[in-house]
Amino acid sequence: MPRVILPVLLSLLLFLATAPAQARSQNVLLLHSYHPGLSWTDTLNTGIQETFRAEMPQALLWVEYLDTKRNTDTSYLSLQAALLGHKLSESVFNLIVTTDNDALNFVLEYRDSIFRGAPVVFCGVNDFRPEQLRGQTRITGLAENPPFAETMRTALGLHPGTREFVVIGADQSITDLLTDQSLRALEAQFPGIRFTYWNNLPAQELRTRLAQLGPGQIIFVHGVMRNEEGVLVDYRGKNLFLSTYAKVPIYGFWDFEMGTGCVGGRMVEGRAEGERVARLAMRVLNGTDPDSIPVDTQTPSRFIFDYIQLRRFGIAESLLPEGSQILNQPARFYQIDKRYIWTATVGVAVLLAAVAMLVSAIRRRQEAQEVLRRHKEQLEEAVRARTGHLRAANDELEREVGERIRAEGDLRKARARLEIEVERRTSDLLFEVEQRRLAEAQIRDREAKARALINAPTETLLLMDQAGILLDINDTGASRLGTIRESLIGQSLFDILPPERCARLRQAVDAVFAGGEAGSIAEYGQDEDLDLHIYPVFDDAGRVTRVAVFMADVTASRRMARQIMLLDKINSLGRMAAGIAHEIRNPLTGIHAYLYAMDEICAELTEDGPAGVLRSTIEKIRKAAGKMESVIRRVLDFSKPGTPRLELLDLSAPVQEALGLLAPTLRKAGVDVVTRFDPAPMIRGDRMQLEQAVVNIVDNAARAVRLGDGEKRVEIRIDAAEDHVLLTIGDTGPGIAKADRERVFDPFFTTASDGTGIGLSIVQRIVADHRGVIRVAESPLGGAEFRLEFPLPAPEHP
Repeated sequence: MPRVILPVLLSLLLFLATAPAQARSQNVLLLHSYHPGLSWTDTLNTGIQETFRAEMPQALLWVEYLDTKRNTDTSYLSLQAALLGHKLSESVFNLIVTTDNDALNFVLEYRDSIFRGAPVVFCGVNDFRPEQLRGQTRITGLAENPPFAETMRTALGLHPGTREFVVIGADQSITDLLTDQSLRALEAQFPGIRFTYWNNLPAQELRTRLAQLGPGQIIFVHGVMRNEEGVLVDYRGKNLFLSTYAKVPIYGFWDFEMGTGCVGGRMVEGRAEGERVARLAMRVLNGTDPDSIPVDTQTPSRFIFDYIQLRRFGIAESLLPEGSQILNQPARFYQIDKRYIWTATVGVAVLLAAVAMLVSAIRRRQEAQEVLRRHKEQLEEAVRARTGHLRAANDELEREVGERIRAEGDLRKARARLEIEVERRTSDLLFEVEQRRLAEAQIRDREAKARALINAPTETLLLMDQAGILLDINDTGASRLGTIRESLIGQSLFDILPPERCARLRQAVDAVFAGGEAGSIAEYGQDEDLDLHIYPVFDDAGRVTRVAVFMADVTASRRMARQIMLLDKINSLGRMAAGIAHEIRNPLTGIHAYLYAMDEICAELTEDGPAGVLRSTIEKIRKAAGKMESVIRRVLDFSKPGTPRLELLDLSAPVQEALGLLAPTLRKAGVDVVTRFDPAPMIRGDRMQLEQAVVNIVDNAARAVRLGDGEKRVEIRIDAAEDHVLLTIGDTGPGIAKADRERVFDPFFTTASDGTGIGLSIVQRIVADHRGVIRVAESPLGGAEFRLEFPLPAPEHP
């Protein structure tokens, strides 16, 4: 008996010990990368929350959004970390669930400081690599690898005449950037197809380009966009915008794009991903070690198509891949659920019963009609008796009617006179209305002409009173002020402009109102050169009631003029410098000859006494002569630059070679060099001259940061723009004063005690020989920043 009781007691004690642990709720933090209302985030959130409610209702989910789609500046996530650290300071979570790349990177960076080392389960991570989790434990999840290539091959099969893929996306967030890189990597798989990328285009420009697409082109969509008011819209809103203005097929990669004009494709289902990651999270909450669960890199997907779009582009359903799901398809009889058929059968039976009841009712009605017929005969007899009485009354009525007819005759005469008067007055009124309509048409015509005159110039044109109230402004001016025309009418221009620019404009406007003569302001602006011309507008009494302001942007022309003058100055100085160097080199050769002669004389003397002093003096003279020779060589380099030998090259190659030459010097000076080379097109350039230019700029930057006590850092970036490649070199040094930024490229101008003032002039000449532009500005690092723009080579035509 005791042997039986002992196991039972042990089991009971084990149950009592584990029961509270099972009943205790699990705290889970669900951290989304983006904002609520975004289709992808909402479908993931729905799948996760509904799965937890159905399978682990005792779990408590705390949902947070990082909102990185709408906030892309670098300081935003550090502010979010401070906010979440404050919000979650008293909360302890059993698990962290993250969606998409931004949330995972955020948790990995602040895992110990904010989330107290809790285990992590992630999903929706694009371009996942195992090294991302190096040094991390208790973490697993689902990588997201949409089948881009399958969707593209399917689209080619459905549209065999396709010759170009137009990818409309973005590259500002991490997810969008990785998706863009993945799509670019697929180009080699489609050798006969041209890939065109429209990333981050303004809505107005995108609408214009969409209207130009035609046969042979297919659109592929990813990422979000901003509408014409600058507001970030959802993926679905973007697809609706594209389908409104595009006449070509649109294909996508995620199921939430369906129903918005997208034909379809092999798509990742957001809700299914949410359910998968929720079940993976529940495995971890139930005790499974996350490190024992490998990261799942296989993303389930299936072919989904929109029946409406298939009909729109004439795509037969037989061409679709086997097992494809078709949305919005009209129901066929053999596809109707049996429950509906049985419901209809019961309805027919009920109708037949109703018909039987109606037949019975009709029979009863016929019987009732017979009774009514008898009652009718009795009623007719009573009517005949009543008719006699009515005839007598009718005679009396006819007499009264005669009198009424005479009264109506008099009334008709009065009415005729009234109609004649009304017709006369109506004719006068119609004439006045026609005159007013013509006057209004003339006013509208004048307003249209005035509006055309205002919008005709490509520069800013506006009309305002003395208080600065805007009475009218053209679209160019509204665009310069960063808004639309309708929102500016009635506002004061003096309240919109910065105070330092407002004071000059107010003074000029008051002078025009006071004197009645046109005025102007030259070089009106901060980062641009503007010419303002102010013209008075007079009323009938000859008083100035308003002014017309014409604002022209002359930045480019003045900058070109300054550059031409600078190049002329450089050429003149180069010729003069060559002549001076030639004249100095001849006597310098004589100095070296005399020094050699003096060396031979000193060799015959003893080491003691005046001979030692003489040798020291000779050595000093030789060092001075060497410095003069070095200056002469740099002057000759400046005056006779070599003709660049242009070739197609990657701009990062000469930059890397220059950094390799400077590496010992930079390392010895303790200067940290940070590079960021984005993929950029090839340019036409001289490798050696470009390397020389980079060496000069980086050497100047190293000298500048060497003098400071703070961080010694030089940052070099290569970025691709629409029509050029940009090389940026910035440092943490003291920077260049605004007054000196236009002079730093002047020959022999320098602020360094050991400089010659020729290096940057040579750099400017090299950039000019490459048809490029060089500018200097303040670096985000605090020092100076040089920006070198090199144009892209013209496309070769067969």
